[in-house]
Amino acid sequence: MIKLIAIDLDGTLLRDDKTISEANIQSIQQAIHSGVEVVICTGRPIEGIQFVLDQCQMNSSDHYSITYNGGLVLRNQSREVISETIMKRENLEKIEAVMQELDLPVDAVGIDAAYRMHYPKDWPGTYDQLTTYMPFYSYQSDDLQEDYHFYKIVVNTEEEHLQSQIKNLPAWLSQTYSVMQSHPYQLEVMPKGIDKGTGLEALSQYLGIQAAEVMAIGDEQNDLAMLEWAGTGVAMANASDEVKAHATYVTKSNGEDGVAHAIHRFILDKKEK
Repeated sequence: MIKLIAIDLDGTLLRDDKTISEANIQSIQQAIHSGVEVVICTGRPIEGIQFVLDQCQMNSSDHYSITYNGGLVLRNQSREVISETIMKRENLEKIEAVMQELDLPVDAVGIDAAYRMHYPKDWPGTYDQLTTYMPFYSYQSDDLQEDYHFYKIVVNTEEEHLQSQIKNLPAWLSQTYSVMQSHPYQLEVMPKGIDKGTGLEALSQYLGIQAAEVMAIGDEQNDLAMLEWAGTGVAMANASDEVKAHATYVTKSNGEDGVAHAIHRFILDKKEK
């Protein structure tokens, strides 16, 4: 029996216009009322998903979120930290040097702000245009306090340029850090071993829930780890073939209430029988 549902946002719960369908909201509410934990699992910070928590009525002390691709797991209402893994300034400096050689823009994302570290003249970053829910500051890495920490480093730029440079990333980067694409135009660097799967595992252990009792729903490369860890991994119809290959089930697309369809198929319809 499924006791916890972990849901990705972009391309999954959210439609292409970044809104949530009424069918998805209702299915989430019905699952919660039936005793199932419903958790947002995203690369965004908690501030970036507040509108989702509000619309789905997931703001109480009994609700949790997995943010920064598993780097920070917390209680929604109090912001109590359940699990946390950070990156330090020395990590940022090494990653920034690599990206600078490849003309890739770098943003470092902390608990309450993001920092523009290096924007090449010909390839400016676009992360600040997409991330309007937190302040951005322009810094050099050595301007930051030694003990300041981050949850992830983001490269957000023109898709063709990013794809042409990914193959030039040094091998040691992926050997030292978790490097993943959350969108075709976005690369994220996290502490090694941290992903949505580890965040989901940490929360499940905290709640006393087994992997076999978890359903995860997603569409992108950064969702693979949680789809593989969960007993039931659901890929959206709009997901890539790679993501679908790692899923237990392929639901409808994000424009066709795919989340609601999966919740009904695996939880609500079974409870009615």
